[in-house]
Amino acid sequence: MKTGNRCTICTGCGRCFGEVKEDTKILSFEHPVGEKKTVSSSVILVDIGTTTIAMVLIAGNGEVLDSYAVLNPQGMYGVDVISRIAASEDPEKLASMRSLVLDEISKGIKKFSNAADPASCKICISANTTMTYLLRGLSPEELGKAPFKATHISEDTVSIPACGKEYEASILPGFSAFVGSDIYAGVLASKLCTSDKYKLLCDLGTNGEIALGNKDHLYVTATAAGPAFEGGPCKGIWGADMISLTSRLLKDGYMDSTGLLKDPYFDEGIDIGNVHITQDSVRALQLAKGAIYAGINIICERASISFEDIDEVILAGGFGYFLNPADASSIGLIPDGLSSKCTPGGNTALKGALCFAEGERVLQDPAVINLAEEPSFNDLYMNALNFPEFL
Repeated sequence: MKTGNRCTICTGCGRCFGEVKEDTKILSFEHPVGEKKTVSSSVILVDIGTTTIAMVLIAGNGEVLDSYAVLNPQGMYGVDVISRIAASEDPEKLASMRSLVLDEISKGIKKFSNAADPASCKICISANTTMTYLLRGLSPEELGKAPFKATHISEDTVSIPACGKEYEASILPGFSAFVGSDIYAGVLASKLCTSDKYKLLCDLGTNGEIALGNKDHLYVTATAAGPAFEGGPCKGIWGADMISLTSRLLKDGYMDSTGLLKDPYFDEGIDIGNVHITQDSVRALQLAKGAIYAGINIICERASISFEDIDEVILAGGFGYFLNPADASSIGLIPDGLSSKCTPGGNTALKGALCFAEGERVLQDPAVINLAEEPSFNDLYMNALNFPEFL
């Protein structure tokens, strides 16, 4: 399952990303200066993503003792949360989706039992809001229709059967129907709420979540990206590669600023190395990147700040780790004024779950922004669909 330094199922679980872009390594919890984050007891951390489930076992000295990652088996009911919300209308499918994830977490705990007694470990789970509903066996119907309320986003617990026992796990709180506990964890991991200066957190995967904050203020929002960053109709392209390849098409003149592939590639698509990109996949990327770009602009507008006021942009997950910020800026995904401030955050969902296990909490009352209700969103979004022109 390995190709180079990325596993072929990679969509951003972040387990194998350290601070330095070298060979594959299990996610490090070291600070940039190299000081390990010690914890009071061993901890099992779980990140339930729409596409992947990642788990790590952390010793008291901060060392990663073991890890476990798989594709989320709920994918059989749809690749995105909307599809799974629709599937959950059938009680049997709802029960199945819960069981499938519990089984995978149980497998991870069983694997970890060779290195530590699970009974002595705290277990903390972060996930998007739909995944937390499904994990608890709750119908996520309200998350998929207006006014998109999320009744169950407070901190909670769930029982995990494993090794013939039941283990209580903490589910981190979320912010809204679209901004879940994975972003709550990301805010903790990125130190947004303890920073004197504004920081921007971008988690660009199947769901595109954005958080902006400092020690006084916190703003969060989300936009649907779908599978566009993983190639859209051309499934299997790593998200960061899709950005880089699209940037290359622009620079080399195979595509114009409207996203139109030039003849003879419009009908059949174009091969770059062993990657095939079609007109449909480019269009899907345009829709996703336009929404992200507009979301970043709006969240800054709500905070009444400019890009110059942002000290750091943290790009979460595997996508953010491999993403070239210059390429992202060249296609209009990340504003020019922010590309030089980008840094990879690794799996902030797992890192933040560790912070949560040690008692850290988001103290700010967040301003949750619904982009669809923002008057400027449509204009910003439409203007952001085209690619910047290369001179």
